[in-house]
Amino acid sequence: MPCMAMLRGLLLTAATAVLSHAQGVPDMFTLRGSSLLPGASKASRTGADATHEAGGAGPDAVDLSRAWRMALDHDYRYRAAVSERLAAQTARRQGRAGLLPQIQAGYIRGRVTGAITQPGFSGRDITSDVSYDSSNAYIQLQQALLDYGRYAGYRRGVAVADEGAATFMVHQQETGSRLATAYFNVLLAQDRRALQRARIAALTDRHEGLKSRYAHNAGTATAVRETAARLALAKADEIAAHDDLVVAVRELQSMLGFVPDSVAGPGDEFPLQLPQPASLDEWLRRASVNNPSARAARETVNVAQAELDQAKSEYWPTVSLVASYSNADSENLSVLSQRSNTFMVGIHVAIPIFTGGYTTANVARARAVYRQRRHELDAAREKAAADAMRQYTNVADGVERIRALQSAVASSELSVDAAQKAFSYGVGSNLDVLDEQDVLFEARSKLEQARLEYLLARLQLERVAGELDAGDFDSINELYLSKPVNLDIHP
Repeated sequence: MPCMAMLRGLLLTAATAVLSHAQGVPDMFTLRGSSLLPGASKASRTGADATHEAGGAGPDAVDLSRAWRMALDHDYRYRAAVSERLAAQTARRQGRAGLLPQIQAGYIRGRVTGAITQPGFSGRDITSDVSYDSSNAYIQLQQALLDYGRYAGYRRGVAVADEGAATFMVHQQETGSRLATAYFNVLLAQDRRALQRARIAALTDRHEGLKSRYAHNAGTATAVRETAARLALAKADEIAAHDDLVVAVRELQSMLGFVPDSVAGPGDEFPLQLPQPASLDEWLRRASVNNPSARAARETVNVAQAELDQAKSEYWPTVSLVASYSNADSENLSVLSQRSNTFMVGIHVAIPIFTGGYTTANVARARAVYRQRRHELDAAREKAAADAMRQYTNVADGVERIRALQSAVASSELSVDAAQKAFSYGVGSNLDVLDEQDVLFEARSKLEQARLEYLLARLQLERVAGELDAGDFDSINELYLSKPVNLDIHP
C-alpha cells in the first residue's frame, strides 16, 4: 500500500504540472489592424486616427498611416510571418515537455491457443489442447533525474522560440519597408504621369500657336514640326508613365487588399529635417544592438549552441525514475487462470558505450554549424552598420539634394520664360524653348523623386535601427502627406 500511495502521488504531481503549464500559456498574438509594431503607443494610434478623421488628405484618400494598418490585416507575407512566429513559440513548450514526467498506459487482450505434450504414467506422451484468454493493463511513469540531453533540448526549445520572435521582427520591419516603398512608388508614378500630361498640354498649346503663326506667315514649318515631334514623344512617355502607375498601384493593392481611388501625397509644406539624433555614431550603435537581422542572427547562434550541447549530451549517462503498475489475467501458462497486480518502482541508468561513430560525427557537424552561425552573425552586424550609414547619408544628403533641385526648378522656370521671350522677339529659336521646357519638367520630376526618397530614407533608417513603428508612419503622414492625389488608373 505505501508503494501504491507513492505512485498515486507521482501521477498526481505530473498531472498538476501539465495542467498548470497548459493554463499558464499566454495568448501569443492577435492579427488585427490595430496590432502595431512594438514601440507604438496608444497615444500615437489615437492621434493618427484623430488626424485622419479631422481631414488631412480627405476622408476617402488612403494615407500612409491608414495603409499601414490595412497592411497588417491583408498582407499575406506578414500574415505568414505571424503563423511562423506562432509555430516557433511551440518549441519552448516542446523543450519543457522533456523535463516533465512521461506517463503512458496500455491494454493488451488476446486469445492463446496451443497444445501441451507431457509424458504419461505409462511412459507414452499425452497431448492436450490449451486455450485461454489473456489480458494485461498497465500504466507507467518515467521522470528524468539526470539527463543532460533533455535539459539541452529544453534550452534549444527556448532558443528556437526566441529565434522565431526575432525572425518575426525582421518580417515585421520589412513589411513596413515594403509598404512605404510601394506607397511612394505610387506617388512617384502618379507625379510622373501628371508631369507628362502637363507637358502634353503645354506642347499642345505651343503647337497650336505655332501652326496659327505659320498660317499667317509669321512662323516656320520647322518650328511646327519640331513641336509636333516633341508632342508625340510626350504622348508616348505619358502612356509609359500610366503603365508604370498601374503596376505600382497593383503592388500596393497586394498589401492593402483593394485598389485605392486616391492616396495622400506631399503638400505644399515640406519641412527638411536632419536625422534625429544627428550623430552617426549613435545610429551605428543602435543598429549594432537593435537591428532585426543582427538580432535574429544572434538568436540563431544560440540555437546552434544549444544543438551542439545536445549533441555532446550523447556522451553522458542518463538516470531516470521509473514507476509502473500492471493488472494481468492469465498472463502466461504459469499463472493460468490467475489474476496478478504488480507495482514496480526503480531507477533506470543508461550508459552509452558505442554508437558506431554517430555521436562523434554529430558533434562535429553541430560544431561546424555553430561556427557558420557565428560568421553569419558577424556578416549581419557589418551589413547593419553599412545600411545604417547608407540610410543616414541618404537622409542628410537628401536635404541638400532637395534644396539644390528646388533651386534648379526655380532657375528652369526663369529659363523657360526667357527662352519664350527671346523667341517672341526673334532672337531665339523654337528649339531653345522646347529644350528649356524639357529641362524644367525633368527638374520637377527629379525634385519629386528626391522628396519621396528622402521620406523613404527616414523610414529605412528607423528600420535599420530596429525602431520602425506606427509612430514613424504617423509622423511622416502628419508632416508631409496632406494633399489628396487621385490615381485615376481606369481607362
